[in-house]
Amino acid sequence: MLAPIKHILATKRIILASGSPRRQELVKTIGLNAELCPSTFEENLDPADYREFSDFVELTAKGKAEEVYDQLKAESPESDLLVIAADTMVTMGNEIYGKPKDANDAVQMLTRLAGNCNTPHTGVVIKHSKGIVRFTESAKVYFGQITQEQIQSYVDSGEPLDKAGAFGINGLGGAMIERIDGDYYTVMGLPLYRLTTELCKLYKEQ
Repeated sequence: MLAPIKHILATKRIILASGSPRRQELVKTIGLNAELCPSTFEENLDPADYREFSDFVELTAKGKAEEVYDQLKAESPESDLLVIAADTMVTMGNEIYGKPKDANDAVQMLTRLAGNCNTPHTGVVIKHSKGIVRFTESAKVYFGQITQEQIQSYVDSGEPLDKAGAFGINGLGGAMIERIDGDYYTVMGLPLYRLTTELCKLYKEQ
């Protein structure tokens, strides 16, 4: 899908404002050769200050993207820089599930999610020399019935401890999920179809 703008992207220094090899592998699948540059942006925004969940995840992603962009603009021409940042949160009703504080918190989260439908929201920001593009994609994730023994075993694996909602769909956590409605990659933390679409819009006139 990026074929029409591949020649433009080849001239850019593409950065993921992230330390996640998983997100780096995701963008490689659509043909983006991106560097990882973890952001030092302090993720201390209060979700209660925002009317929509999308505003919260987008502005958190914006903080990451702008911090990394400012880090790198001294060493690369700004016209060459393209920084992509993302932030994911999980909600169920009005309750927000971020990354668990510890193993006990992960157990409590998964116990509440078991047998229910939750909604991951992934906000994405593309920062370039002329401004930013921001968007949010959401999906519905339906957990099957899982036992406390299964939850504890999953938490003991360590996989949930750095993930919003205390689960990863692309790992062991995928076995707990009965079905999803929406983009699988939104649940993983980077909606590839929408990212590709927005990049094509951004550069199609050049």
